[in-house]
Amino acid sequence: MAHDGTFASFLARSLGLLERELPWAYEAMSRALAPREVLIEVDRERVGVACASGAVRVEGAARAPAVECRTTRRAILDMIDGRSTLLEAVVSDAVSLRGSVDDLLAFHDGLMIFLGGAVRSPSFPWLLKEFRIDASAR
Repeated sequence: MAHDGTFASFLARSLGLLERELPWAYEAMSRALAPREVLIEVDRERVGVACASGAVRVEGAARAPAVECRTTRRAILDMIDGRSTLLEAVVSDAVSLRGSVDDLLAFHDGLMIFLGGAVRSPSFPWLLKEFRIDASAR
């Protein structure tokens, strides 16, 4: 997916980087999230994510999400930069999560694996730089 400033583009490209550069992290993340569908809403942009063991794909819409996450680019950057944990973001209402306890735990685990892989990915810094520019332009 080409860079067009959307969260969907950022997410699809970051998942692609993780799959190519750190396949072990991508596989662990997909196993943690499978077999769920996730709805992520960032600054009112809604993105569906279909999760299966071995594959995590960005889709236009989520049909039956097990987890719904609503947040902002700023809150995402706060978590990436270590200024906030997911728990702190939820408590402060910077992130809203909805789902069963098991699904929310799986989402947390998948997110932590994704972030751990992203910081180890050689290409992630340039992608994150674009995300920061896009976030400041909004």
